[in-house]
Amino acid sequence: MPSDAEVSSAFVSLLIVEDEPRYLDSTRLLLTSSIQRIDAAMTGAQALAWLAQHSYDLVLLDLRLPDTSGHDLMAHLRERHPGTRIIVMSGNSNIESAIHSIRLGAYDYLRKPCEPEELIKTVRNAAHKVRLERDNLRMLQQIEQSEQWHRLLVNTSPDVIYTLDGEGRFTFLNESISRVLGYHPDELVGKSYEAIVPDEELDNARYRLNERRTGDRSTRNVDLLLKRKEDLLTGSGEATVAVEVSAAGMYRPLPDGSGEFLGTYGVARDISARKQAEATITFQAYHDLLTGLPNRALFNDRLGQAIAQARRHGQALAVMFLDMDRFKVVNDTHGHLVGDGLLQGMAQRLRGSLREGDTLARIGGDEFMLLLPHVRSRDNAAFIADKIIASLKHPFHVDGHEIYSGMSIGIAVYPEDGDNQETLIKHADLAMYHAKDHGRNDFRFFTHDLQHSLTGRLAVENDMRHALTRGEFEMYYQPQVDIQSQRIRGMEALIRWHHPERGMVPPNDFIPIAEECGLIAPISEWVLDTACKQAKAWRAANMPAISLGVNLSARQIEHPHFVDKFIHSLKENGIDGQGIEIEITESTLMRDMEGAIEKLRRLADQGVEISIDDFGTGYSSLSYLRKLPVHTLKIDRSFIHDLSAPSNGGTIVAGITAMAKGLRLNVVAEGVETSAQLEYLESIGCDSYQGYLFSRPVAARDATGLLQPH
Repeated sequence: MPSDAEVSSAFVSLLIVEDEPRYLDSTRLLLTSSIQRIDAAMTGAQALAWLAQHSYDLVLLDLRLPDTSGHDLMAHLRERHPGTRIIVMSGNSNIESAIHSIRLGAYDYLRKPCEPEELIKTVRNAAHKVRLERDNLRMLQQIEQSEQWHRLLVNTSPDVIYTLDGEGRFTFLNESISRVLGYHPDELVGKSYEAIVPDEELDNARYRLNERRTGDRSTRNVDLLLKRKEDLLTGSGEATVAVEVSAAGMYRPLPDGSGEFLGTYGVARDISARKQAEATITFQAYHDLLTGLPNRALFNDRLGQAIAQARRHGQALAVMFLDMDRFKVVNDTHGHLVGDGLLQGMAQRLRGSLREGDTLARIGGDEFMLLLPHVRSRDNAAFIADKIIASLKHPFHVDGHEIYSGMSIGIAVYPEDGDNQETLIKHADLAMYHAKDHGRNDFRFFTHDLQHSLTGRLAVENDMRHALTRGEFEMYYQPQVDIQSQRIRGMEALIRWHHPERGMVPPNDFIPIAEECGLIAPISEWVLDTACKQAKAWRAANMPAISLGVNLSARQIEHPHFVDKFIHSLKENGIDGQGIEIEITESTLMRDMEGAIEKLRRLADQGVEISIDDFGTGYSSLSYLRKLPVHTLKIDRSFIHDLSAPSNGGTIVAGITAMAKGLRLNVVAEGVETSAQLEYLESIGCDSYQGYLFSRPVAARDATGLLQPH
């Protein structure tokens, strides 16, 4: 079926101007099969009336009309209807009349009487030319429109689109070159591609940006650096831009089947933002985001390299374990924001006491580690420790508060105090506790008899052994709140220790000791049993259906009968796994990934949900998330705190949230303390949050009170 454009192109209109009725009728009859619309006029006045209403493709004109000259009518047509083709029919055999008609624009001249075949042929030929001209015009319009669309698509593309000639000179650049590199296209057209390539990238660009190959061998998504145009006014801005190039050679086919090289067509995509994101993720993986210091992973890597070099050259090195004194008092008195500010100030002051080549790392909480390579004797390490302690005599000024903070330092020296990473760190840690036991704000070297004289830690361990039987442990619960509905969706069970002399002892002060001395297993069993009892009580009281999260330790998961004990605890308390959530840190998983996967899948089959706690502070790897039956990611509070200050915290939180959504996981933000933080989390699609903004961890009775309105 022909399109509207094709029908319009085929339609031809004709006006017959003839004063003899019979000739007029016979002419109309002859041409009806060839022309779609035929009108007739017997006088010049009638012809002008038709022309005032319509435009005709053809006019079949008799020069002898009763009221006007045919030549006058032709002059009118040439002036008012220049696109109309005029076929003159005249009985006048005078050659001057024919010449005059041709000069006035006649398409053809027929003498009366003319043969019907000649008339039909002449009109058909004229109509055919009309249709051809229309088709050509339509094609030109389509080509012009296609060129406009192509130009629009090319110039509005965010990517730089370019072509090079056979000599590597730019022949075209779209307008994106201005945004990406700061050049106007005209500044580069005619110049070599080398004008925008840094010297160190020339060899790579010669075979990538100036590609000659085609097909599968051509350049696809190759990273390059290109030079930005220098800002002569400010001299600011990055000197280079990272781009991803795809390019192919252009060839003209030759009769012999070969091709003549014409140049290169390519696309360069600005990937600066992606590179920045990758750098951010890399920095996150190896640095503490609060202080900017290396984290445990980077410290261990550098320590391993330093030990290998010291062993090779017969040198010594020192490892220091640093723990801030009374940091918990600062947090409890002034809040976490001030505590974080103190940590940042401490990191800055510690840097000022170090030598070039030393490595200072924050390994968690208020703990730091320091690597001193190339020490000649213990005196060198003692000098640095004295320098650190002396630098802390002056107060820190944080958010209007004047704070004094000391540092307890333990030192282990390679090779006499240990010949591997684990031993050196452990012995430095023991020496640090020895410094705390002897008045704090001091340093101690490791000695082998320290393992028998750490009375402080042993006292904590001994008290913990009695804490279970004396009922000194208590379970607190912190709500997890759905951001959209503001309804409590879950509770995290958190253990607290009511020490008869020390008061409320936070988990960070006794859980690490419990893990080291083997008490973590019975404590974890008490936590799970207590949480299950509370879950059963809330269900019996018809409280809203929520999840109850329980933290698991590495040792607990590594136990061969961990799953059986967990399921037994559920059954013993008369509940199933639905609504129970276990929270595991990334570092816990990495200790025995394969064993953890099998155990967690068995629990997931019972309806237990799996949550990755403190996500972002460890490996943050997609590989293990795909393997595990994970339901929820909990973003570490350090990233949420960074939302309140100029940093890349927002980028990281948004990235973790987007990644979780891609994996169809729930996202819980920890440590939400301000409305601004909550608004940002809502804007990026985070599911839930927990933190002081809604509620601190509270005892079971108060947690029940929080659930009742919901």
